[in-house]
Amino acid sequence: MLGLVIGALRARRVQALVMLALAAVTVVAAAVAARAADTAGEHAARARVAAATVTERTLRVRGTVTAGDRPEEVLRRMANLVDAPVDEKSGGLRLAGDLVDADGNHRQAADLRSAEKLCANVTLRQGRCVGADGEAIIPEELARLLGVGVGARIVHATGLTAQPVTLDVVGIYTPLDPAGWFWAGQEGTAAYTTTPTVTAAKATVTATFDAVLEPEAFDDAAGLKSGLDRLRTARFEVTSGAAGLADAVAADRRSVHRSVGLAEAQILLVGGLAIAVAAAYAAQERRGDAARLAIRGLPRWRIRAATAGQSLLPLALGAIWSPRLFAAGFVIVTAADWSATRGGVTELMRDVRPRRPLAAATAELCALGLAAAALFQIVAAPAADVRRDTGFGLAQVAPLLVAAGLGVLGTRVLLAAAGLYGRHALAAGRLSGALAGLTLGRRRTAYRIVPLLAAATCVLALAAQDWHGGATARAERARVELGAERVLRVAPVPRERLLAAVRAADPGGREAMAVVVTGAAGSAPVIAVDAVRLRAVAGVDGTALHPGAPAPLVFTGTDLSLRAAGDGNKLRVLLAADGTGEQAVAEFGPLSAGPDPYTAVVPGCARGCRVEAVEADRGTVELRELSAGGRTVIGGAMFADPARWRTTVAQASAGIQVVQTGGVLRIGDAEPRTRRPVDSRLYVVDAPVPLPALATGDAAASETHDQPAASIFGASVPLDPTSTALVPRGGGNGILVDLEYAARITAVAVGAVPSAERPEVWLAAGAGDAVIANLRAAGLDITGSDTVTAATARADRLAPSVAALGDLAGAGIVLLLAAVAAFVVAAVDRRDRDAEQAALRRQGVPQRLMRRVERRAALAPVLVAVVLGLAAAVLLRILAPPPVRAFSDAWPVQAPAVQATALVCAGLAALVVFGAVVITRVGRR
Repeated sequence: MLGLVIGALRARRVQALVMLALAAVTVVAAAVAARAADTAGEHAARARVAAATVTERTLRVRGTVTAGDRPEEVLRRMANLVDAPVDEKSGGLRLAGDLVDADGNHRQAADLRSAEKLCANVTLRQGRCVGADGEAIIPEELARLLGVGVGARIVHATGLTAQPVTLDVVGIYTPLDPAGWFWAGQEGTAAYTTTPTVTAAKATVTATFDAVLEPEAFDDAAGLKSGLDRLRTARFEVTSGAAGLADAVAADRRSVHRSVGLAEAQILLVGGLAIAVAAAYAAQERRGDAARLAIRGLPRWRIRAATAGQSLLPLALGAIWSPRLFAAGFVIVTAADWSATRGGVTELMRDVRPRRPLAAATAELCALGLAAAALFQIVAAPAADVRRDTGFGLAQVAPLLVAAGLGVLGTRVLLAAAGLYGRHALAAGRLSGALAGLTLGRRRTAYRIVPLLAAATCVLALAAQDWHGGATARAERARVELGAERVLRVAPVPRERLLAAVRAADPGGREAMAVVVTGAAGSAPVIAVDAVRLRAVAGVDGTALHPGAPAPLVFTGTDLSLRAAGDGNKLRVLLAADGTGEQAVAEFGPLSAGPDPYTAVVPGCARGCRVEAVEADRGTVELRELSAGGRTVIGGAMFADPARWRTTVAQASAGIQVVQTGGVLRIGDAEPRTRRPVDSRLYVVDAPVPLPALATGDAAASETHDQPAASIFGASVPLDPTSTALVPRGGGNGILVDLEYAARITAVAVGAVPSAERPEVWLAAGAGDAVIANLRAAGLDITGSDTVTAATARADRLAPSVAALGDLAGAGIVLLLAAVAAFVVAAVDRRDRDAEQAALRRQGVPQRLMRRVERRAALAPVLVAVVLGLAAAVLLRILAPPPVRAFSDAWPVQAPAVQATALVCAGLAALVVFGAVVITRVGRR
């Protein structure tokens, strides 16, 4: 019997090879998909950790250390309790209090801290790093507020029970990387010193331990959470987003496994259908073999073994690594062989095969029922449930079922329409159309192959749309989150200097824009941009952020003259140097009622200064005129103009009363109405207050239902927000303001504290290297850069993109399997078509006409299948979202449900592949 089967296989090599290829491709593709799931999930997890924020990767532990404890033991205990793998770590102490200058004139709230790896994470603007007890380094902004520099002596005072700590300032610093892991745990303002210096206060201090976790730490979410719980049980305060990141990593792995598993299921299902088609056609070819074996008197079971073995043997060789596929194939082949060879000898010898309408109708009803059930489940299930990992139900294989159901209906319409068209064409004398229609209408080939081709086309169209939509959404998100086509990171630099340097490097305002990212911890980030350049660089209309405002009061000269009167008190004019923002103060007085002007020398204004505010000692002051170098800067009319002067903004209470009349500005004392800090300065109005802003959602909402405000450069600034869905860099959570106006409002604001600021330069798409060279020439230190292309590439390595790419690869294999099935149909049906062509040739039909007829008849099912597959894909995408979101978080995706470009490309690909297969078989006769 085995020799008989092998001899038959030699005679029908093509059928055997096709069955072998179908089984092998299905098994190999499914095995590769299963193995790729682990690899792809691991890569996606590593990419997710690499793309995580500093807060998500860091672990911050805080504990109280009393004066009698040994802080080094507490820090060692903290480190020992952190059993997760650590990449970077830093321990230290911190003590809250105030810093006071040696004269006691300036006081600023600031911690006294010690921290490991401090010197490796700062940029020293002046002096050196801490080297001995009693030495300290302070941030640049704090040094300005205290009015001290390197070599100055300051005192840190905590309270009545603690001892004041005297510090020698040996360095002025700025953070090396304000967005890095080290500074993520150093919120607030502080002077940094040694650990013994902090403990010298003999007060209760806070021990701190900050660590960046290794990527491997997020592989075990349960273990990581258990470690965090142990720290909390030890009465330590723990702050970390690591648990959430570990959950996200686990979810990414599940998402990739689910997506690849779904692709594997589709491959197995389509492979099984392709094997069924090949087995059915092969069984029809073996009807003559069954008849001849029956004439020789062989038992029925041996006849079935001899005929079915011709498909089972290559199937077994191809599916050797998949017992499940072989078992399913065994049932399919046996059933197909039984259906084709169950008749008697006379029936088996007939060329015209018997029609079994009941069996065909039953199969059609089953296909339509499954398609309807799948559609019902999709429509009835919420969108969130479609994406949920709930196993493999009808909703998961809906593309195959719906497309196959449409294929069954489409085939019925195709056959009926083809026969009708053929008869009408014959009556009209159109021989080519008549032959094509009648040929197609008589054959059952389309009935068997159209549903399979439609299902493969649908799967490919859905995968292509999901991948294209996700890729587009990721590119758009990268552009929004980055802000511009290219972003340059800049070493810490004063805001006014950054603004002046960028404007000097790009005087046309079309290629570069100064940006500073700031904001209070835990609140929406504030992105301060040079709004007049926002449209050219970032493609966002910034007109509303930079409305007209009174011109700044600027002058050039070092000699100032003031005509004023007072009660023996002094008056200070607060100034900002043009282009650098460096602060200067012109002090006049003591003021009296005499007519003589008062003078002051300000060397820092030789290249120009801007008047920011005036401040007087207690008492009453009358201001009439301020001049520089003999030229009037502020005349009496401007002093008396209420539109040019304002008192404090939201974070302080006004400590003065203002009267403006008769060309005189009179400033007097006023009792504050609240317990907020008192601000006795009168500010020049050269920026709109409230400050216009673009804000997402409730980013600028006030918790007290008062004027909306935001922390900008360490000061609370009232806002006039306009709601928007997304803002550059902030995405769905951010506030966009004008950098120039924000800097003017906050420059000398009372109550402002040093803030974490990240200066950047955004470049437009067409900006060249010349602009970067100009920026460096203007004095900016560029420390790094990022582009939309790089950000998109990072997003493409995350789980949603990996899952979509896996779906697309699986759809390609499904298309290949369907094409092989189409090849089988065309090859097996070749004998009948050859006989028909020979008969028509004997009747005088030209060869050229016959080839044209054959091509039309062969392409018609392909065209119908592709159209039906695309229609099913459109229907499914309208009814249900993609099974995998474009992003792991809740980022809004504004993509259309149907991606026309991807749909057309998928349709063309299916048409080319299927058309090439059937045309090749026609052309080879």
